[in-house]
Amino acid sequence: AYWSSFESDLSPACRFTPANTADLASGIRILSSNKCQFAIRSGGHMPFPGASNYDGKGKNGVTVDLSSINQVQVLDSWKQNGVVRTEKVAKLGPGARWRDVYAKLDPLALTVPGGRVDTVGVGGYLVGGGLSFFAHTVGFACNSVLQYEVVLGNGTVVLADSSQNADLWLALKGGHNNLGVVSSFTMKTLAIPNGIWAGNAVSAPSYINQIYDALYHFGEIAGRDGLTTDISGSTSIFYFNSPSRNTVFISNFLASTTGVAFPAILSNFTAIPQFTNTFRKATLGEFVFELGGSDSGAFIAGHRQILGEITFMNNIEMMKTAQQIFESTFAPFAQVKGYTQVFILQPIHRAILAANEKMGGNVLGLGEKDGNTIWYAILLTWDDTSFDKAINDACKKFFADVTVAAKRLGVYHPFIYLNYATKDQDSISSYGAVNVQKLKVAAKKYDPEQVFQKLVPGGFKLPNGGGDGEMHHGGH
Repeated sequence: AYWSSFESDLSPACRFTPANTADLASGIRILSSNKCQFAIRSGGHMPFPGASNYDGKGKNGVTVDLSSINQVQVLDSWKQNGVVRTEKVAKLGPGARWRDVYAKLDPLALTVPGGRVDTVGVGGYLVGGGLSFFAHTVGFACNSVLQYEVVLGNGTVVLADSSQNADLWLALKGGHNNLGVVSSFTMKTLAIPNGIWAGNAVSAPSYINQIYDALYHFGEIAGRDGLTTDISGSTSIFYFNSPSRNTVFISNFLASTTGVAFPAILSNFTAIPQFTNTFRKATLGEFVFELGGSDSGAFIAGHRQILGEITFMNNIEMMKTAQQIFESTFAPFAQVKGYTQVFILQPIHRAILAANEKMGGNVLGLGEKDGNTIWYAILLTWDDTSFDKAINDACKKFFADVTVAAKRLGVYHPFIYLNYATKDQDSISSYGAVNVQKLKVAAKKYDPEQVFQKLVPGGFKLPNGGGDGEMHHGGH
């Protein structure tokens, strides 16, 4: 099962579904020693062709399907270099879906920072960074990974944490499929004794300027106050348009992770008139099901899907400009069979970015210095495959035009979030030269044969094929 038909339409010569780490290691050893190309799939949610399925026309290549390595264990301790660390952790297989994780953790009043859509897989989400409802406290989800068990390109299995293979541990926090196949993630848990208050507010599109105003003020206040107190509020704004169903609405998913209903930080949003809302206290499992399986159909499997993202500074004029560019760029496709278009705004403010540093960092390259940003994502869905090229080209034009507009307004930010990027966007370079170099050095050390650059063509590769991963010393 894949979310996007761009992926489900592909067929490798065979699928390999290991049941455990030992099987996975044997398989990777056989594939690499025979120079056989492969793809790696955990949840199959990355939408573009080849990201997690091998395009072998049924004759070539292998898809390594991790869906059976799907354990979700809650443990009272973990081992680091022979030392027992006593703390509650969750040990997750890459093939688990986030709904499985929350099903196990919710009854214990515990959680980990994880996906907000039920069907997303653990593995891809965590190696791409991971945005969760708890970002204001712990930054990106990958920051909470205490230890990885990794199968390297030659089939050996290693542990990576802050004391052993620490360079690999850091590189996997955003390094995607460029270093190895992670067979388990040991994560620090968070206690949620008072549960979660959240829900979806649906408003008429005429309120979009009020939403932009509320979003701007939320980003500024949360980015300032969140540095010193737990502001606990988050928002994701979806502007949904389905021309064939003649449906246009704004859906704003609000969450309060301390369980406080209608927290003051979200009052500018809750004050905007709504057709309906689902605000309530419930489990994370219920909320991620609502976001994943909701009526909007944004995450329904089996259609053409393009997801892409651009970052800019928190600025109302830029939000309005991006919407104008979005609507004019994609207007020609309104009559395409099954066509829907969504743009999504998420405030990635200074407190979230500062939490990355507080949690020991990652390779995404964002920190408090970046200020209050907006991640602006687009999600396009359609069924008529004869429009694939035209819609793909329109996406490229959209991101180019928004980049020009952001630079003109002085609010441009180069970051591209890998888990939302199109196949044409160079997310890894947007981490910055220092982090790209860390990734290349780690790849050279842990994958000297370049298995993950040369034999795994899918997803996002290191710039220049991972070359120039030399250790630089001396007075350069």
